[in-house]
Amino acid sequence: MVLRSSLLAAATIGAFAISMNIGHAADLYDNNDYSNTYQPTYSSPPPADWTGSYLGAMLGYNWGTFDPNTGAKVDVDGLLFGAFAGYNFQAGALVFGGEVDVAITSMDGTAGVNDADADWVGSVRGRLGYTWDRHMIYGTAGVGFMSADVGLGGVNDDKTHTGLVGGVGFESMLNKSFSARAEYLYTAYGDKEYSNIDTDANSHAVRAGLGYHF
Repeated sequence: MVLRSSLLAAATIGAFAISMNIGHAADLYDNNDYSNTYQPTYSSPPPADWTGSYLGAMLGYNWGTFDPNTGAKVDVDGLLFGAFAGYNFQAGALVFGGEVDVAITSMDGTAGVNDADADWVGSVRGRLGYTWDRHMIYGTAGVGFMSADVGLGGVNDDKTHTGLVGGVGFESMLNKSFSARAEYLYTAYGDKEYSNIDTDANSHAVRAGLGYHF
């Protein structure tokens, strides 16, 4: 009888010990000891810092008109390839600065006995942009230039035009050093005399560019 009671007590103590160990193991699991062995983290890239100087290359398409006051307006179009450089200042979400650009162009056309072509275009402009994350939309305005050769009635003349330019664009920082952009510009050059004939000129341009920021 005593032996049976001893065996029963030992079995009870053993069962209690086993249940305590199982409960402790369950508590460890519930406390996420295993889930904490790997915790993937995700972080977004920091906002871009636009302050500083930059330069880049651009490729695009431009078109326009040379409109002599005698009639026979000449429509011109062609590709352009060039470079730009500038400096940005950033204040919160706003970016402002200045930029210069120059490009060679194949813009040309004919209308009857009149013809016109442009050799190069350029501009000096201010820019004002609004940024979020690594992107910026901006407006730009300044002074535009164009070197053109216009023939009216078979008589050709070379002139350099000066006018007002304005446009809009979108630019995105690809990483700390490089950005990509797309923009549209309109330039009104006003009248210029070719063979003693006042000729009004204007041009449109869509351009894509890649910039390097120092």
